Amino acid sequence: MLIEQLSSLTDEVAALEPWTLTGAEVREVIAAVQTTRTALDAVMSRLAGCADDMGLPKDDGATSTTAWLASSANITKGAASKLVGMAKVTGERTEATRAAWASGQLSTEQASIIMKAITALPDWCGDVERGDAEAHLIQLASEHDLDGLQRLANRVLEVIDPDGFDEHLGEQLRAQEERARARTRFQMGRRGDGTTHGSFVVPDTDADTLRAAIEGIIAPRRNQLAAESFGMGADDWAGLPRDQKMGHAFTELINHLPTDALPLAGGLAATVAVMVDVDDLRTGQGTATTTSGTTMSATKAQRLACNANLVAMYLDSDKRVIDLGTTRRLYDRHQRLVLATRDGGCVFPTCDRPPSWCEAHHLNYWSENGPTDLDNAALLCHYHHHLVHEGQWTAHMAPDGIVELIPPTRIDPHQRPQRHSRFTTQQPRAG
Repeated sequence: MLIEQLSSLTDEVAALEPWTLTGAEVREVIAAVQTTRTALDAVMSRLAGCADDMGLPKDDGATSTTAWLASSANITKGAASKLVGMAKVTGERTEATRAAWASGQLSTEQASIIMKAITALPDWCGDVERGDAEAHLIQLASEHDLDGLQRLANRVLEVIDPDGFDEHLGEQLRAQEERARARTRFQMGRRGDGTTHGSFVVPDTDADTLRAAIEGIIAPRRNQLAAESFGMGADDWAGLPRDQKMGHAFTELINHLPTDALPLAGGLAATVAVMVDVDDLRTGQGTATTTSGTTMSATKAQRLACNANLVAMYLDSDKRVIDLGTTRRLYDRHQRLVLATRDGGCVFPTCDRPPSWCEAHHLNYWSENGPTDLDNAALLCHYHHHLVHEGQWTAHMAPDGIVELIPPTRIDPHQRPQRHSRFTTQQPRAG
């Protein structure tokens, strides 16, 4: 009986000792396991469809066939949903795909792509046209990866009706874009450990814009610069998982949102109030608390005071507000334009961040009565701004009007001032 055969197979697989196999045998077993897994997925999908027809989910009190399968098979609802969905389209129009899937010729993912593509063909497509398109995609599945197969499946009508394809594709895309807009979601919540977790669903075109911005920051050609930007060695940065690199890049992106272009709420544009002891802000010691309840170090509040649209509420020793700072500590757009022209980007040596990615830093801290004027300003990217406020490096204006960075003694015991190479003036060669 089938159940006994499956049980026997499970016992044999559990007893397998991979270390006893040769390299060639490992390859063969992997291929055979994948074929079997695919065939079992196909059987599971057919069983789910049968259970739905028999009303088993309702009999067992499940809210849906997907929920029933997820519970019965101890799989995720996402996996169950895929198998149930495929059961609903495994009809006469996709019989060839179902057969190839059951035999292991197609993976579950490949079969899903093909079934959806054939089902999405317009009603005027006859059985012959559908059969041709299905056979065409099954053949392509052996020649392309999943992404490639998906792209070709989206355009399979081009094989059937080259002349009407563009019009049909346009209609498909408009409908897809409308569905994507309706499904757009964003949520975030604190985890209680100093981090916030979030998830989102956005249209592909908008996601592409976000991905391009993030991947531009972590592009391989910028490995050395990215490592320096985030305070790491090149090897340490290269060894980070890709998702961690993208996380660092995402935070940098967040810190450069154009808050002055955001909608006003209560007369303020993305304004955050921070309550901080006046002595803590001057020294960088202690803590500060935002109106949303987030506690940060006074050092970070000190850095944010340079660039964020932030209002500082200064507290005395009894935690009473003794003064209300204003956003005049911020350099205005005219000053920022001058700084962009003067500094050309982050002034930290070797940094390549452009002006749009930089924060206007008070050389003499605003919290120490430093003025908000151009002679007391320098452009620093998010990371190097943080580095300076941490006290590892210091910045000052040289007599000739060029901003210089002073390294810590661990880097240069003599602490010789350093300048960005863009400020280097080359002398003409002697004749």
